[in-house]
Amino acid sequence: MKPRILLAALLLLSAGIPARAQRVSIATNLLDWINLGTVNAQAGVSVSRHLTLHAGVRYNNWYFGSPDKGNAFQNRARTVQAGVRYWPWNVYSSWWFGGRLQWEEYNRGGLFGKPRTEEGLSSGAGAGAGYSRMLSSHWNIDVGLGFWFGKARYTQYRCPRCGRTLTFPDGTPVRQAEKWFVLPSDDVRIGLTYIF
Repeated sequence: MKPRILLAALLLLSAGIPARAQRVSIATNLLDWINLGTVNAQAGVSVSRHLTLHAGVRYNNWYFGSPDKGNAFQNRARTVQAGVRYWPWNVYSSWWFGGRLQWEEYNRGGLFGKPRTEEGLSSGAGAGAGYSRMLSSHWNIDVGLGFWFGKARYTQYRCPRCGRTLTFPDGTPVRQAEKWFVLPSDDVRIGLTYIF
């Protein structure tokens, strides 16, 4: 889709949303920060008493350890996502159920003592549910669980920094392999939300 068409569609959609019903939020997932310092943020806007639209990003470009000592590891990722949440009671209060689309570029390896590294692109859809507890008129804490499913195109390497690809049993390298997946997602969260 051409960027101009997408921008026009978003402007038309936002024009139909009454300004008085908008409540904007910014959130971060504290568990992502524990995940090797993954920087993350999510913005949300309420479009009715029961629905919010969300867009989020995650970024981790950190590499730890030393390949010479054999203790190198990484969980690098760049992620973008957009989704919707349904709140049975009221937006930003109590239970929520949601779905989203997500794209991720990743490079993971050396974790839990396994030298194998996987690098690739994944895209798919996710679903999750959780609970949001109001701490004050502007602050909430969220807990939630979720999963995402989709397709990944990847290359596997023998170690995090060696550049040597793994091979299939027939001897061909594991380059641009594809797989379908179902994984826990960043909706496994303990989040801190600020509501404007």
